[in-house]
Amino acid sequence: MFKKEIKSPQVWLTVLSIALYILSMFFTPFYVANPKADIYSSSFFILLSGWMAVLGGGLFLTLIWLANPLYIFGAFLVLNKEKFAVIPVTLSLLLAIYFTTLDSVMDGESGKTTAITKLGAGFYLWFSSFITMVVVGVMLFRNEKLRKF
Repeated sequence: MFKKEIKSPQVWLTVLSIALYILSMFFTPFYVANPKADIYSSSFFILLSGWMAVLGGGLFLTLIWLANPLYIFGAFLVLNKEKFAVIPVTLSLLLAIYFTTLDSVMDGESGKTTAITKLGAGFYLWFSSFITMVVVGVMLFRNEKLRKF
């Protein structure tokens, strides 16, 4: 039975997605106009502290940050072969897409903002992991055989 699961494209795409997500933590997600705002050079730091944006008045940034817990929840559902895993992974992808529309982010607790000058490798790896997980979620949703073994 285990050999059958290993041959499944769902398993390999899930592993690829999780690997991309973890790899994204080691790269810069985006670059900002303020050179002193070095907090944005660490994807892992943003992952751990992003929820605190709501304390500085960044409600929309906190909503975008929710893409991460939705992705993790969706990955858990995918690994458990749940048909409705497509919902949280699609929502996480939509939030990631919404991030690309932002032209600035908060630059500290004062609520002051700084412009995003360009997206980094960390963002593209992170975004790719979401796309890959959505593909797996759709595969699970559409194919009954993937959920049976």
